[in-house]
Amino acid sequence: MSRIGSSRNLSPASPDAERKVIGDLAMAITAKAQARYALHREAREHILGGLGGAAGKLNNKLTAWWDLDFPGFQAEVRKALKRELTPKAQAEWEPWLAQQRARHEKLTATIIDGETELNARVYRLFDLTDDEIKLIEESTKYKYGEA
Repeated sequence: MSRIGSSRNLSPASPDAERKVIGDLAMAITAKAQARYALHREAREHILGGLGGAAGKLNNKLTAWWDLDFPGFQAEVRKALKRELTPKAQAEWEPWLAQQRARHEKLTATIIDGETELNARVYRLFDLTDDEIKLIEESTKYKYGEA
């Protein structure tokens, strides 16, 4: 008999303490995701404000600036914003991009750690088997850098 058709409890009772831990963890993950989204938005505004001018528009690669190393960033600025970075501008933008990427990576790592812990707690509540966990994780993967 499949587990879906079984009499298994689909909404397990959890101790109040565990519910609180799960709720607090979910709120912490949400706060970090909101902080990462704000970082994305601020960085895009900074790029447009500093390099794009009034008519500038970011392409997909500049919108996902955290995936670019500095040479890739320069190439996309050249391509999308029709700007060549002077040596002075390079000296300003390269450390800025590195700092923003580090912030992004730190927030993403915190989100991943929190989601991993949250998932493990929920899996235990539902008494999932290793095969069920594998099925869930393989079917719900996404790229963590996405906005």
